[in-house]
Amino acid sequence: MPKKFIGGMSLFAALLAVSVVAEAAPAERLTFTKDILPILQENCVRCHRTGGDNIAGMIAPMSLTSYQEVRPWAKAIAKAVSSRKMPPWFADDKTHGVFKNERTLGDEDIETIVAWTQSGVARGNPKDAPTPVTFQSSNGWLTGEPDLVVRLPEAYFVEDDVDDLYVSFVTEPISRENLPETTWLRSIEWRGDSDVVHHIVGSASVEGEKTASGFPRRNSLGSIAPGEEGTNFPEGYGKLLDADSKIHFSMHYHKEAGPGTGKYDQSMVGFRFWDKDKDPAIVHPVSRNGISHRSFEIPPGHGNWEVGASKTFDVDTTILSLHPHMHLRGKDAEYIAYYPDGTQETLVTVPKFDFNWQLDYFYDEPKQVPAGTRVEFTVHYDNSTANEYNPDHTIPMSWGGPTTSEMMIGYISYTGTEPVDPAADDSTD
Repeated sequence: MPKKFIGGMSLFAALLAVSVVAEAAPAERLTFTKDILPILQENCVRCHRTGGDNIAGMIAPMSLTSYQEVRPWAKAIAKAVSSRKMPPWFADDKTHGVFKNERTLGDEDIETIVAWTQSGVARGNPKDAPTPVTFQSSNGWLTGEPDLVVRLPEAYFVEDDVDDLYVSFVTEPISRENLPETTWLRSIEWRGDSDVVHHIVGSASVEGEKTASGFPRRNSLGSIAPGEEGTNFPEGYGKLLDADSKIHFSMHYHKEAGPGTGKYDQSMVGFRFWDKDKDPAIVHPVSRNGISHRSFEIPPGHGNWEVGASKTFDVDTTILSLHPHMHLRGKDAEYIAYYPDGTQETLVTVPKFDFNWQLDYFYDEPKQVPAGTRVEFTVHYDNSTANEYNPDHTIPMSWGGPTTSEMMIGYISYTGTEPVDPAADDSTD
């Protein structure tokens, strides 16, 4: 019996030892080539590469396409992704997967990057690396190589003593050689020519054309601001650019004033056209307008001042994109749709508005809402000392053009859901 007992114990001990060894076996080591580079290629290198995307003046400060480039920045990258500072995306998780330009990392990817950094940033076998990503050259245009580029009439010098400057320019009519006829736009992209350009708001007009109320007719052509990309319209959607159009540039220049800070600028806009013979007919002319309130005043020192405005759609409407706009005191923003049947839906919530990343939120599938839908746009401002970007918490603040003043605009791009006659004029603006 003792012998059998000892033998049984020996067998148990051996099995236990095997179990302990199995449990103690180290997890497979994380490496750059196998685990990290695929994440960077999928989410980062569009901007973080030599000649990477310039998103309205926001240029990545380093390339992250190789181990040699990434290794010195490993801890900074782990910190940026774990705090969700990068990739830059500001809508909350409730609309995850809704917008086609969403830039987010999943929890698993973030954990992988952090764990790799903490485990010694191993390079790994070069044979494990994915195929390098290639990018088609479009000469820096995010929406593709334009069919037509229109520049400011001449280079404009922003003087040394300027800090904030609003100035408008208008071109001569586009020549019939460059725009032979009224044409549907496939994409619009405004582009600053200098780092003193803060934003551009653009439009087009034709000499003598007026609205029903007698004012000169302007065709809104969107804008560009820090972090904002150009607009590509889906098939069947677009905006008309009339033959003989003049292009209006409403420029906002912003820099530190001082000797030697002056710079020349000759900003531009690039247009791509739908081919009327090859592409589907345009049956959804697109408008872009703002839900706005201009009569607010933010009290000195107030950390959460609320301002709201709304727009009701009289017909069945399809929404293409949303774009909240404020200045340095902007804290958060939200669009909520209130439907005729009494229900409501949050279209997007931006819990931490960032003046330096003024994103358009482009629907992956255009959002249809019924006639009678009211969209409320609500924002909060932080005019307190807790806001590190606040220029002056001791004064009340209201609507104004300079960066140090405030704005409240909930831009929305939309069109009628019911298709129109392809030959109809774009009279939605």
